[in-house]
Amino acid sequence: MVLLLGLGLGACVGGGGGGGGPASPVTMSPTASFGSLLNAHRAARGLSRLTRDSRLNQAASAHARDLAKANRLGHRGSDGSTHVVRAKRTGYGPFVAENVGAGQKTPAAVMQAWLGSRGHRKNIELNPATHYGFAHAVAPQTKYKHFWVLVVGRPQGDATAKVASSGADWVDAQLGSLGVLLDF
Repeated sequence: MVLLLGLGLGACVGGGGGGGGPASPVTMSPTASFGSLLNAHRAARGLSRLTRDSRLNQAASAHARDLAKANRLGHRGSDGSTHVVRAKRTGYGPFVAENVGAGQKTPAAVMQAWLGSRGHRKNIELNPATHYGFAHAVAPQTKYKHFWVLVVGRPQGDATAKVASSGADWVDAQLGSLGVLLDF
């Protein structure tokens, strides 16, 4: 099993998963259980709960679908968009961070993969974050079959998170973006 990681602050990072081939049929899969995993991890570390936000869900879903259609992993959308741009399109922003994953079959498996990566864990544990969106796209004819996107954020003007703790800072009005890819 190979774990491919990328870290960028407001930049595109990631690897390929093939791409370039014909578009694969994509379905979106329910992801309700992820919030429990996310908030249990945060609570165990004394961090506040994140509330699922429909705008961040929309941004995560659009990117997961885009990754699945293109059979690739990365933070740059097929239209060149970044995680910050996708969140702003939904009316949310500008403070967002994104984790992407491919190949994991369950929310628990992708959470475990992200927690095994320092940068991904940092995004999950961002103390200034107040909201999250999460999506899972399934494309059975692609190499990785499962594509995951987590977007965490804090809306502009939210006075609840003026100071970042645990070494996590809002950088350039945007947070880091990370990808994890499992190759079987």
